[in-house]
Amino acid sequence: MLNKEESKQARLEFWQRLTSKTRRLPGQKGRKRFWIFENTGIKGLDLRFDVDREKARVALEINSNNEDRRLMLFEKLEAAKSVFEAAFGEPLIWDFAYEKPTGESVCRVYVETPGDILNESLWPDMLFFLIDRMIKMEAAFLEVKDYMQANINE
Repeated sequence: MLNKEESKQARLEFWQRLTSKTRRLPGQKGRKRFWIFENTGIKGLDLRFDVDREKARVALEINSNNEDRRLMLFEKLEAAKSVFEAAFGEPLIWDFAYEKPTGESVCRVYVETPGDILNESLWPDMLFFLIDRMIKMEAAFLEVKDYMQANINE
């Protein structure tokens, strides 16, 4: 059992390893890989890594503070579900009322695998899962990005 400081250090090391691994992706030639979630071009829509003591997740998250906008974006994405999942290559979990540990309600489309951020022996599989699925999630998002951007402010 890790104490609070050891737990904090393990979490920090996990995220540092993930960052380090994303710098050496095929085709990057040593350049740092910047995930699209840094700027999807749609306000309130992000691609996220989420890792805790039970699971590792890769998610497309709609986190607009405006509930009507959040639900409108989710419905629009859901209308493109077949295209999105075909581009992703596997079924996804669609949740219009996902509650984050902070109590915040968001809409999420995600995939998950068992894992524990504090169990270093699980990290290699978790890191592979996160990177592989984020690449797929980005590709799926790019397939529907133009559709998602069209008429979102009307």
